[in-house]
Amino acid sequence: MEITAMKTRLAWLILACLPAQGFSQQPNLLANNSFEDVNTCTEYHAQCAPAAWFIVTTTKVKWPPPKDGESVMPIVYDDMYAPMTGRTFPYTMLLCPLKAGREYDLSFWLYTGEFPFTHLDVVLTHADPTRAPSVIGKIIPSFSLSKSDVLEKDKDGWMRVRKRFTVDEEKRFFLIGNVMPSGAYPHSVEKKLKRPGSGLITFCIDDINLSAVDTTEIMCPSFAYTHSIVYEEHHRHTRHIFLDSLPANSIPLQSSHDTLTGVQAPPPLFIPPPADTLLIPGVYFATNSSEIKSIYARQLDSLIAKIGLKKLVSMEIDGHTDNTASDEFNDALSLRRAASIRDFILTRLPDLRDLIAINGFGSRRPVATNDTPAGKAKNRRVEIVLSY
Repeated sequence: MEITAMKTRLAWLILACLPAQGFSQQPNLLANNSFEDVNTCTEYHAQCAPAAWFIVTTTKVKWPPPKDGESVMPIVYDDMYAPMTGRTFPYTMLLCPLKAGREYDLSFWLYTGEFPFTHLDVVLTHADPTRAPSVIGKIIPSFSLSKSDVLEKDKDGWMRVRKRFTVDEEKRFFLIGNVMPSGAYPHSVEKKLKRPGSGLITFCIDDINLSAVDTTEIMCPSFAYTHSIVYEEHHRHTRHIFLDSLPANSIPLQSSHDTLTGVQAPPPLFIPPPADTLLIPGVYFATNSSEIKSIYARQLDSLIAKIGLKKLVSMEIDGHTDNTASDEFNDALSLRRAASIRDFILTRLPDLRDLIAINGFGSRRPVATNDTPAGKAKNRRVEIVLSY
């Protein structure tokens, strides 16, 4: 490892261990707690989320000035016009597991803008929380934060929230957001009238700290290794990527050993379900259309017959285009093509209806250059991801 890279990693670890003012003197178990480091995602080669935190916020809203530094982490809390849609749930892998029966302190700065603070939920899990199908309103939070947990409020509207809690079993992942059912937030007619456009309710978090209350508790040996994992995993738009099952050799480190402590990296906690990706080229569709050409129906029938032989857990159908038209047109076309493939499959395999999800990514996920006709042809495609 180069000297510069080593110094950078050491700096990260030192900052992660520094306590917040008036807080427990134990190491912070949340990486990138000030959100100053920004991830550049693998799919788009563009910045899309705080490093070490797994969330994609695509909404265009105006963030408040950060409490400290230059960055905050936004959470789409709810929508006044379409409750439950578009909520986001940032999560991360804890740098050390929370131990059963131990007490911990959680503290952060929260900004809710024009909306009163009613509650915010924390979900602690042993496995990557994205593994389990989640239905808003049916998720049980580990605990919730309310107005009674607010310690102070500054002149800019930032509130310092703090909670002490005990865990009943080992936890490795931390998720925060609004998991309550629709209607838990008091939407007012007055605010709807003042906000004729977007109805999004966006909260922001800064300087979050989670640490053990027991000042004699020592740092776990996998602290630095886990820090490397959450920083080096750059996927934010790809399903079937789970932090708890990344093998050591998939992380771009010098070896599978912790280079700072010499401790052997822990093995994966879970094995992800096997997945196959089937590719349907754009030539199967009429130009600028989602209509499947009849001459390719036989090939699709053969493909679907093979799908029917597998015991599926889920199926994701993703439509993609080249960059010839506008983003709006491409997004709509790619979604329609994904829907056409779904509908074609359901005419043959209707029992799969509840297992299929569709997406339209337009031109945002190219697999080849859009500067040549051959590259454009490769980018015009529908991908079927099968998990079983």
